[in-house]
Amino acid sequence: MAEDKTYENEVRINSFPRDNKKVNDKIYSLKADIDRIQEEFDNYKIVNAGHQKINADLRIEIKDLKEEIKHLKDPLNQLRKDGDL
Repeated sequence: MAEDKTYENEVRINSFPRDNKKVNDKIYSLKADIDRIQEEFDNYKIVNAGHQKINADLRIEIKDLKEEIKHLKDPLNQLRKDGDL
């Protein structure tokens, strides 16, 4: 089989010149958007980690309070159980 030498099937990439002010402004604008979005995402991760920590602390506190409520509901039976009555 012979090699295709017509170059008809080649793909040409049209690129904009880098000295074009509109293109450079758009690139700068997109890079600024990327930086802004990255900072927002980093802030989200920090806030999310803080919320997870607070949520864990609150779950422990709720569990402890439920135990305390359980003991306070019937203190007479608890005293009998402990042998104080």
